Amino acid sequence: MIAMLRSAGFILLCLSAMVPPGGSVRADEAQAQAQDQLAQRGITLYEDGAYAEAKAILLPLAEAGHPQAMNYIGLMHDDGFVFSKDPKVECDWYESAANAGYAPGMYNLSICYNHGEGREKDEKLMLYWRTLAAEHGVSAAMINLAWMNQVEDEHYRYWMNRAVQHGSVYAQVDLWLGKYKNDVPNIKVQDIVCVSVLILILDKPFEACD
Repeated sequence: MIAMLRSAGFILLCLSAMVPPGGSVRADEAQAQAQDQLAQRGITLYEDGAYAEAKAILLPLAEAGHPQAMNYIGLMHDDGFVFSKDPKVECDWYESAANAGYAPGMYNLSICYNHGEGREKDEKLMLYWRTLAAEHGVSAAMINLAWMNQVEDEHYRYWMNRAVQHGSVYAQVDLWLGKYKNDVPNIKVQDIVCVSVLILILDKPFEACD
């Protein structure tokens, strides 16, 4: 596998060197697309439990600055399946992904500052990165922002409705269970059941019913 990846990287390097000046932009786009496809392959392997194979793909990409790969290498420093657990290194990778504009990395970095693991606990930096992640479409960040004041006010309603717009079933059900049923008139019974069981009882992630 690693030999194949090295061969693919060598071919891409040769092709990029052969491109005439006018075609450099298209060559960059092709290389970026190839890296994205390779990263997705690594992520699929990781999610399937093929951790060594996933590392062989994602670590070189992360070291080369691929934002999604950097975020997943951070996750690998948390789960303990590939690397020894190291909160600081984990958050370093999230920060690199966040600074590269990758929204899930922003959200994960906000968790570092929120928990005080891998970073000093810092509410201002937590709120900065969490808000930035929410503004870039991370529904979990929106939901967490909604609940920060622990009251059902317009702040809560604003962020929950933003999460609904981004496809969050949990946000729909949470609005419906509260005093904003009119905000989600098309809610489905199966979604209420799913959120009640998987998320509220079994404590699965907010995305479990999406």
